[in-house]
Amino acid sequence: MNANNARREALIFFLVVICGALAAMFFAPSALKLFGFANMQIQDILARPEESAGRALLLYQAIGATLMFLIPGLFVVNRWKQNGDIKQLPKQKWGIVQTILALALLPLLLPFMDWLSTLWSDWGHQSPTVKTLFEQYDANAVLIEKMIFFNSFSDSVFSVFVFVILAATSEEIFFRGAIQRILHNNSKPYQAIILGAAAFAIGHMNIVQLPFLVVAGTSLGFIYWISGRLWVSISAHLLHNGLTYFWTISSGPGSYGELSQQPSSSWQLLIFTAIAIAAAIRLIKMHKSEM
Repeated sequence: MNANNARREALIFFLVVICGALAAMFFAPSALKLFGFANMQIQDILARPEESAGRALLLYQAIGATLMFLIPGLFVVNRWKQNGDIKQLPKQKWGIVQTILALALLPLLLPFMDWLSTLWSDWGHQSPTVKTLFEQYDANAVLIEKMIFFNSFSDSVFSVFVFVILAATSEEIFFRGAIQRILHNNSKPYQAIILGAAAFAIGHMNIVQLPFLVVAGTSLGFIYWISGRLWVSISAHLLHNGLTYFWTISSGPGSYGELSQQPSSSWQLLIFTAIAIAAAIRLIKMHKSEM
């Protein structure tokens, strides 16, 4: 691929991202205005008891994700499809076995990510440098739960759409379909996966969940690379978001960010992580056999 074309496409993508972020800053607050919460601070909205406060925040989240991730991602993916400057990832034979192995990776790694997040959280709460940021995470958890727990069925359906479907689809199109794809055109596979995972973690702007996001981003990047198909990583992300969402619902308020009420035992952690590694190795071997 021509280096000038790559730099041009990277610049265009950067400009599209900036435009999307500015659009989100301008249009997302309209959701708060629609429900009568204009010019109010988020903390003040959280204190309101009516469910319309949760609806307003949920719509705010949906508009932001659409403008910041989904539309920019779709724009550049469609552009590259038309002009062919940024090549798609190579696609080997892919079947039901590969799909099952790929979709199993993130669920199998959840105990490891939970354990890693616990270590990170313990360190953060003891570190004078970042202690305040970790303490503020509790307020963010309350914000998320305000947009998850509803009495109305229609509100719950919209919540599932935003947190499970919209979040997974928009993030995969943006971080894998756009960022990682352009990285694969200029880097070795492992470099593109790692850099894409770093972008995924930074894009969430959440230092408290940093280890969780890095492992999840790396796993999704690996799935995208090994399959060469965006729908596979989207499906894996949908499954992951769905599991964490419904675990939160089943556990009740105050449980956001916790994968279970009881931490996994050392044996569970080792067994599930070993199975995940074995599944990844099997996918790599099947990938090489098709080359």
